[in-house]
Amino acid sequence: MKILAIRLENLASLAGFHEIDFTAAPLADQGLFAITGPTGAGKSTLLDALCLALYGNTPRLRHAPNRDSQLSDVGDATLATADARTLLRRGCASGFAEVDFVGRDQHRYRARWAVRRARDRHDGRLQAAEQSLTDLDDQRLLTAQKREFERLLPERLGLNFDQFTRAVLLAQSEFAAFLTADDNARSELLEKLTATGEYSQISIAAYRRARDAKQIVEQWEARLADDLPAEPEARAELERHAQLAQGELEDVLRHAKRLDTRAQWHATDTKLREAHAEGGDRQRDAEDRWQDLAPARADHEWRRLLAPQRHRLTRQAELPGEIARLEVTHTQTREALEHAKVTHRTAAHERDQAEQALSQAETARQQAEPMLRQARDQAQRLATREHQLAELENTHTERRRQADELATQRRQAGEEQQRQRQQHDRWQATLRQLMGDHERLEDTRREAQRAHDRAAQRRLALGELESRWQEAHRADQALRTLKERLTEDERRLEELVSQGQAARRRLDDTDGRHRTILELVERSRAVRSESVAKLREGLQSGEPCPVCGGLDHPWRHHPPTTPESAQLAAQQAEEERQLTQAQQERDQAQQQRDDLLGQYRALEASLRQRRQDLEDAEHRGTKTRRALDDHPLHDELNAIDAAERNAWLAHQRQEAEATRAQQERTLNELTRAETELAPLEEALRQIELTLTQLDTQQSGLDQELASLAERLPPLRGERDAIAARLEDLLGDHASPDVWQRHLDARQDSARQVRDAALARLHEAQQNQQRLAQQARYEDDRLTGLREERSTLDRELTEWRGAHPELSDAALARLLAQSDDEASRQERALIDAEQARQQASATLAERRQALIAHRRDQELAERGEDDEALLGGEAEAKIQRLRDALAGEREALAPRLDTAQAHRDEAAHVLRDDDGRRERQRESQAKLEAARAEHRRWGSISELIGSADGKAFRRIAQAYNLEQLLEHANAHLATLSRRYRLVRGGSELGMLVIDGDMGDERRSVHSLSGGETFLVSLALALGLASMASGQLRIESLFIDEGFGSLDPQSLALAMDALDGLQAQGRRVGVISHVQEMHERIALQIRVEPAGNGASRVSVAMR
Repeated sequence: MKILAIRLENLASLAGFHEIDFTAAPLADQGLFAITGPTGAGKSTLLDALCLALYGNTPRLRHAPNRDSQLSDVGDATLATADARTLLRRGCASGFAEVDFVGRDQHRYRARWAVRRARDRHDGRLQAAEQSLTDLDDQRLLTAQKREFERLLPERLGLNFDQFTRAVLLAQSEFAAFLTADDNARSELLEKLTATGEYSQISIAAYRRARDAKQIVEQWEARLADDLPAEPEARAELERHAQLAQGELEDVLRHAKRLDTRAQWHATDTKLREAHAEGGDRQRDAEDRWQDLAPARADHEWRRLLAPQRHRLTRQAELPGEIARLEVTHTQTREALEHAKVTHRTAAHERDQAEQALSQAETARQQAEPMLRQARDQAQRLATREHQLAELENTHTERRRQADELATQRRQAGEEQQRQRQQHDRWQATLRQLMGDHERLEDTRREAQRAHDRAAQRRLALGELESRWQEAHRADQALRTLKERLTEDERRLEELVSQGQAARRRLDDTDGRHRTILELVERSRAVRSESVAKLREGLQSGEPCPVCGGLDHPWRHHPPTTPESAQLAAQQAEEERQLTQAQQERDQAQQQRDDLLGQYRALEASLRQRRQDLEDAEHRGTKTRRALDDHPLHDELNAIDAAERNAWLAHQRQEAEATRAQQERTLNELTRAETELAPLEEALRQIELTLTQLDTQQSGLDQELASLAERLPPLRGERDAIAARLEDLLGDHASPDVWQRHLDARQDSARQVRDAALARLHEAQQNQQRLAQQARYEDDRLTGLREERSTLDRELTEWRGAHPELSDAALARLLAQSDDEASRQERALIDAEQARQQASATLAERRQALIAHRRDQELAERGEDDEALLGGEAEAKIQRLRDALAGEREALAPRLDTAQAHRDEAAHVLRDDDGRRERQRESQAKLEAARAEHRRWGSISELIGSADGKAFRRIAQAYNLEQLLEHANAHLATLSRRYRLVRGGSELGMLVIDGDMGDERRSVHSLSGGETFLVSLALALGLASMASGQLRIESLFIDEGFGSLDPQSLALAMDALDGLQAQGRRVGVISHVQEMHERIALQIRVEPAGNGASRVSVAMR
């Protein structure tokens, strides 16, 4: 992965468009560069633009509050402080960030993030941010959708946002905290830096699973205790009671069953009686229906007699109409035949005329064929001449246009030559002015470089002198402050000792007073019949009293009430109050003494630390004063009054900086003059060559134009002569093709007319033949129908003579009946007959059933016939039996309800107990399962579980620390072969092996600033390797507080950065430390330009 370019517009303090192109000189030629500028100028905004273009977010915004913190925007609109759109510069309508990079597939891509306000006005509402990804190799837009962009970008780049901010943007300050943290804090930091928080979550989940499993076990145990079944003796009693209730209910049910049997006999008797009555009604209805169908039976008989003659009578009625219709049709056919003969003669005449017209059209076409061939030849020659003339005229026009363009180019080249000549003369004059008295340009550059280096070295020395002087001054101030604080703490310690002695005395007084009150209360209570109360409590039933010898103890549980009891209760309450007050005073005194003791111990520990800090400060002061005395400019500083040293140092640094800046400007102007002159001279040579080439091309075009002008007139004359001959041949026709189409159309039209006439003639012939045949058929048909009518009239007259009782009206009515109507009438007759027979059979059957049912009850006297069972006496006896049954059933109903209630209650109690027993079995099984689950999760939780997740986190992060140290040592070997990192001291502890000290193991807390930077940088690069996997990271941006390093440590840091550059990485360092600016030649400068805006430039020192 490699960053190729960063572009941005209107972000924070960087107003307008800015571009940093790492593929163009000088950034393309240097592997190490510094991003410099004062605080707040916008150095970090460049890295914000890098992250915005790739991920739409920045590391700084990621830690900002999201919802609780709001910023006001235009109008009443607000933005969350974590919203990336807040980076849009105030007063701007739009802005963007854009990054070109080489992805993991070696393709070049461009990622863009853009935001704008509504209507592109500075006071419009902010719109949603837009993101797009483009493949630069294919010039293809991959996506402009935000969700698709978030998916594609990590795939093409090879890193997600967290990995990018650890592998490409290295924040070393996090690793300084990582080095000095304890094991728990280090595991949390390592978890955050390696994005392996799932181990803490697993640990917490294991702990919670074990806790939840334990709660489930306790819940099931409580549920079992709350739902116990009956004891075996109680269960047996419940079952015996249920059996008795069931026996009682069965007796009542047997009696009720006997009554139900009797009631069923009465119900059956009622049904049979009602059925017998219904059968009589149905028989009477069937007889009435049979009598109503007498006319239908007569019609049915006549239809039987008419059946053999029915078709003759029907045919006799149909024949007159059929003969009349056929006679009309035959007349029409004769008339159509005569008309068809006329049509046939007309079609034959039209056929002859069409044949003659076709012959004339063919003759005219044959006669025009020779002239048509001549016209085609002339038209072909004319087209050829027209084409040649058009090509020649186009060539002439194109050459004229080229001549005009060459003239324009010749004029522009001359103007450009004059402009370049003037610019060349100006730079020559500037270069001579810069050289002054020097004869050679190299001498001028060498002298300016030496002056620049002298000024830079003096400025660096002055900066180091100021740093040492300030450090010595700070050490003296810190020493004085520590002494004052030590004196104050000693005074405070003496006060605490005095307060502690007073608190001890108060504690002894309150403790003595509490013991005195307690002894008085105990003696008073002992006097108040304490032994009597104890003897009363010890009495046992049936045993003699030790005082009186009696076996009855009436006051054992309820002693008698005496007049002194109220006074005794009040006295006891007062004693309790005094005891409580004394105890509270004693507790307060004890708490005050403990508080003072805690303050004393804390202050004593603070005093020890103060004395140690004072000793360290005196040691540091001595060291800093010695370093100040060793500085080469110390004598100059001592010659200045102490009050004026700050001003003197600032003035000296300003003079050195001014001298260095002046010489740097001179060098830059020399370089620029040389850089500008070389392309100008080359441009002048190219312009002169271009002018010569343009003159040559102009001469050739003039000759070609003259030749073309000579060829055009003869060709136009030949074209006009051919056009005149062609016009004579064509006459009124526009072209040979039009003439040919006219002849073809005349012949085709005549042929179509002839074919149509033939078709009409053929159709007329067929129509005439069809009508003649139809006329003959109709003659034959009329003759046959008249003969059939005569025969039918004779035969039917004879049949009517044999049946004179059948009137013409009846015959007409019978013949008018349809077959369906006759079938329905016959079906009704059959149904009526069957209904009458079935009703008679049903009535007899139901009568026998009712007699048989009543015969079993002996309702009639012996010897009487069966009719007596259907009489009134039998009905009265049955009613008396029904009333007696109703009385018995009414008396039995309460007994049945009571027995069922007893049985149901006993069964309900048993079912409840059965349910509790079943629930006990199920709950016991679930309890065992819950206990097994608790044992399983308890075992896991014992290994890796904890409420805060640290148990498994420390195990997992120990492995991650091993991996991190392996990667870090690989990078540390290239930065400094002296050091190597290993685990030690604790589970997540780290030690440094010092190769120059015989592989001595050192604490990371003993490293100097430079050593800490090397180790931290190696750790950062190691984490970058872990984050990026197999992806090669070729661009790094390091943001580190280099200002805290001493000169020696700064030199180590610079050597480490040079080592990264030597590995083929492009490294960018963000810093405002001047010494680093002196060491790093290539700089991206972010300089304030006023009004809160900054400008970005790339320069070589």
